[in-house]
This record gives sequence, C-alpha cells and structure tokens, in this order.
Amino acid sequence: MKYAYTACIALLLVLAMSTPLVVQSSDFDSEVGVLVEEAGKLYSKGVDVAMVIEKLDNAIALYESGRIDEAYAALSEARSMIMDLSSVADRVYYYNTLVKAVTVAVLAVIPIAIYLLLPRIYLYVWFKTRRKWIVRG
Repeated sequence: MKYAYTACIALLLVLAMSTPLVVQSSDFDSEVGVLVEEAGKLYSKGVDVAMVIEKLDNAIALYESGRIDEAYAALSEARSMIMDLSSVADRVYYYNTLVKAVTVAVLAVIPIAIYLLLPRIYLYVWFKTRRKWIVRG
C-alpha cells in the first residue's frame, strides 16, 4: 500500500509539472499557426515571405530543442517582419496586377498589329528593293 501512495503522488507531481508545459506548448503552437496564416495571406498577395518562414522554422527548432526564450524571441522577430511586410502588401499586389494587365494588353495587340502592319511593311520592302526595275510591255 505504501508504494501505491508513493506512485500516485509521483504521478500527480509529474502531471502537475507537465501541465504548464502543455499550456505553453499550445500557446506557442497557436501563435505559430496565426503567423503562418498571416504569411500565407501575404504570399497570396505576391509578397516574398521566405525570410518569415525561415524565422518561424528557426523558432520551432529552438522551441523543440528546449530553448524557449530564444524561440519566443524568434517568434517576435517573425511577427515584426510580418507587420512590416503587411504595410507594403497592397502596393505589391496592385503592382503585380498592373504588370499582368499590361502583359495581357500587349499580347492582345500583337496579332492585330501583325494583321494590319505586316502587309504594309511587306509592300514597302518589296517596293524599295524593286523600284529600279524597268517594266517593258
């Protein structure tokens, strides 16, 4: 009986010690999840988020190795990088949209220009190369 009480107390101590780590882990996981979601939104707008992903990966590696304070510092850096990128995300999105629209417009004009200008250019070149010819009839 004495060993059963000791085992129960030891089990309760282990559970009590591991409970704050689980709460802290879920807190860390939720913060990483939010930052990954924000990075995904920025990526969909065309912003380069490679540095943010590296920082998040570094934070996760630090957390898994037990260096929790450094992991939260890396997470904070990633959060500040996302804030900085969020301020330019709309401009990048509008710029990318403008580039795509101009590209489509230029590609749409090329066939029309060829249809209208190619016969004229061909006749001009033909005339310039053969203007010294003499026609006898």
